[in-house]
Amino acid sequence: MLRKIILLFVQTFVTFPLNPLFWLLLVLIGIQYRRLAVNESKLFGRPLYAVRQQVINSALFGLAGGLIAGVLLFVLGVPLTEIGMLYVWPLALLLLLVHPRYMCFAYAGGLVGAVAAVVQLAARFWPVFGTGFFAGLAEIHIPGLLALIGTLHLAESILIALSGHLQPSPVWLKTERGIVGGFMLQKFWPLPLVGMMAEVVSLTAPEVAAGTEMPEWWPLFASRLAVGAGYTLMYYLLPVVAGLGYGDLAIASTPREKSRSSARNLGLYSILVLCLALAAERFPVISFAAAVFVPVGHELLILWGNKKEFSRRPLYTAPAAGVGVLALADGGAAQAAGLAPGDVILNINGSPVPNVAAFYTALQTGWMPMQLLVERNGRERLVILDSASDPGIIPVPDRYAPVYQTVEQVNFWQALQKKLKRLRR
Repeated sequence: MLRKIILLFVQTFVTFPLNPLFWLLLVLIGIQYRRLAVNESKLFGRPLYAVRQQVINSALFGLAGGLIAGVLLFVLGVPLTEIGMLYVWPLALLLLLVHPRYMCFAYAGGLVGAVAAVVQLAARFWPVFGTGFFAGLAEIHIPGLLALIGTLHLAESILIALSGHLQPSPVWLKTERGIVGGFMLQKFWPLPLVGMMAEVVSLTAPEVAAGTEMPEWWPLFASRLAVGAGYTLMYYLLPVVAGLGYGDLAIASTPREKSRSSARNLGLYSILVLCLALAAERFPVISFAAAVFVPVGHELLILWGNKKEFSRRPLYTAPAAGVGVLALADGGAAQAAGLAPGDVILNINGSPVPNVAAFYTALQTGWMPMQLLVERNGRERLVILDSASDPGIIPVPDRYAPVYQTVEQVNFWQALQKKLKRLRR
C-alpha cells in the first residue's frame, strides 16, 4: 500500500512542467531579480549577479521546498478545495495595496479564518449566517486553512536556511548611527505542490474499486463534506503551484547569520501554527483565537526581528583608515585577483585612499596593472588587478557617500494610514 501511495504522489509531483502557472511564476521571479539588478546598477554602476543564474537557483530550491511542503500537506490530508482560497487570494491582493510584505497567506488566510470562525459561530444561533452571502464562509475548513499556512511557512523557513544568504544584494543605508553598509536578502521561489481535493462518490463507482486504501489515522484534517448512505469520500491528488518570497536586511549580522536566525524563528512560528491547526481540528471552539494568532504572530515576529537588527551595532562601517570591501561582483576582476569581502584597501598604486570618493578616483585614474595594498585579519598583502574594466568592488560607505537608501519601519496600521492619505490627495 505504501509503495502505491508513494508512486501516485511522485507521478503527480513530476507533472509540474505541464503547469503554465509554474512558468508564469518563474517569469515574475525573473522580473523581480531584474529589478534588483537595475537597483544595483544605479547604486554601484553594475549588477553583482547574473539574473539567469538567480532564476535557476530559485527554481531548483523551489522544487525541493515544494516536495517538502507537498509531502507534509499529503500526510496532513488538507483538502485544498475546502479552505476558502477564493476569499484568501482577493484579500491578499488588497493587502498588497497597503504594503507589499502583507501579500502573505499568514495575513490574508488568518483574517479569512477569523471571519469564518465568527460566521460559523453565528450560524449556530442564527441560521441566516449559513446561507446566501455567508454560505461560503460558513463552509470553510478553518483548521485546514491554518495547516496550509503553517506548512508553507515551514517550507519557507527551510528554504531561507538553505538559500536565504546566497547572492545578497549590498546596500548603503542611512540609519540613526549614520550611513552604513548592509545586505538586502531577497529571494523568491516557485513551489510545485501535490494538493488534494475530496469528492462524495457512490460506493458502486468504478473509481472506488480502483482507489488505494489509506491508513485509519488518515487524514488528520478530514473533509467536512456530508456523506449519505451508499456514498463515500474519495480523495484525489492534483498538482498545484504556490509562490514564496523572503525579504530581510542584514546590518548588524552577516547574511548567513541573519538568514539562519530568520529561518529558526519562522520555523518555530510555523510549528506553533500547525499545532494550533491540529488543536482547532479537535476543539473547534479555539478556531477564532488560532486564526487571529496567525497574522498577529507573524507581524510581531517581523517587527521584533527588525528591531533587534537595527538596535545592535552595525557590522559594516567605514574603517579608521582606508576603504572597506563590502561585496564583490560575481566573476569580476577583483574576485578573480583574490580580494574578499571584509578586506580593507589601504592604498592603490602607492597612493592612500582615505575615503570612498578617493577610492573611486583612484580606480578611474590609476595605471595598469593596479596594485592594491590590502589589510586582512591584521596582515597586509598586495593584490594585483590587471583589468581596465570595472573590477567589481563595492566599498563600505562612509559619511561622504553620495548615494544611500533609507529604511522606514512601519506596522500595519501605519502603512494603512499612509495609503489612505495618499488616496485622499
